[in-house]
Amino acid sequence: MEIKYAKQRIIEDIKNSDERIQVTGFVKSTAEDHFILNDETDEIKVNIKNLEFKSKEKDLINVIGDLIITVEGEKIINAEIIQDMNKLNFKYYQKLYQLKKELEETK
Repeated sequence: MEIKYAKQRIIEDIKNSDERIQVTGFVKSTAEDHFILNDETDEIKVNIKNLEFKSKEKDLINVIGDLIITVEGEKIINAEIIQDMNKLNFKYYQKLYQLKKELEETK
């Protein structure tokens, strides 16, 4: 089984054509089987069924998983990997993401 590359995205840049993505952001709220991730551009629901999830609200995390789009058009990430990113300087991360995005657009 081949594992597809996860495209690095911010939530507002997630495309309907994306299949596997990774998003870094803050946990906004949690429930038993999902949580809401906020990266200061938007929010997205993250399903965590079958995962041991120990983060709490306001934790900075990186989520890697498959993008699901519901019939209503809601985008959801089915998480496979969740990484603690609390030591990451999120403001620099956002600046680097924007620079990378601008470089890709000029190609």
